[in-house]
Amino acid sequence: MSNVFWVDLTRMSFDNSVAHKLSRLLRESAASEGLSQGMRVALKVNTAESGYEYGLRPSLVRAVASAVREATGTQPTVCDGLKLVDYWNGAKGTSFLDVARSKGYSADTLGGGFVINGGYSGDEGNLYTCGFPDSVLGGVEVGSAVCRSDALWVFSHVTLHPLFGLAGALWNGGFECLVGRERTRVLQGVNAYSFNGDGPSAESLKVLRRRALESNLGVKASVEGRVTYVNALWDVTPHPEYFPFSDAPVVENLGFLASRDPVALDAASCSVLEPALSAEGRERIREFYEVLQAAESLGLGSAQPTIQRLS
Repeated sequence: MSNVFWVDLTRMSFDNSVAHKLSRLLRESAASEGLSQGMRVALKVNTAESGYEYGLRPSLVRAVASAVREATGTQPTVCDGLKLVDYWNGAKGTSFLDVARSKGYSADTLGGGFVINGGYSGDEGNLYTCGFPDSVLGGVEVGSAVCRSDALWVFSHVTLHPLFGLAGALWNGGFECLVGRERTRVLQGVNAYSFNGDGPSAESLKVLRRRALESNLGVKASVEGRVTYVNALWDVTPHPEYFPFSDAPVVENLGFLASRDPVALDAASCSVLEPALSAEGRERIREFYEVLQAAESLGLGSAQPTIQRLS
């Protein structure tokens, strides 16, 4: 079992605000353990596409960035990867930054330098092995902002996901840390933007999920295992941020969770979410438990978390 810390949104007051609660979570969970003065930390976040209205608020990212800065004395590199489809027909690097800034994501609001993971082209990175002989991928190209850092913090806006089941620590800390061409290889022909309801076959999904899980091993290798994960159960929508639209949240605000174990963290997030979901949402979460079992079998963590609740 692995420990997961959960701070809920009860007992709110002027001196126990959302930012206070998030800061307390990071402190109580010892998120900054292993960091030292001068270390370079990449803070991987999810920025929303134009048309998606429920992304993480910049103030929440800033609270996490402040914890990194306090531990290292330096600002983290806040990053996200280019979206795989350029909806607005601009140069990808330019359009990505324009959309991100329009959502309030900038160095000033986030408390750290904001860059594109993978460089301006989205394809700058280095290759890291997944670390075991029967790996489907063999190795993965990790984006430059992540692989050139000493440590990685993964701050995920949790949503349901049409392909992976749940967009959280495992999805954002693996697939979303790769360069663009590598994410295309992981998808292996599966359309990540299935708007018409016609999803891929069960076999295609199984292969995709295995590849996405393996990518976590390469990402962890790129920072020598120094990874901290934080999940935000905040405006949980049916689709992740890279979609150009967003349905209303299926769950609004249940707080934040943190752990060094991405499997335990996503499992705990499911446990917190499931009682608040509709029957359809609970069915999707139950399907994701199979992904968690596969992740555990790959040695990514424990699917049986111990949740320590804070208020």
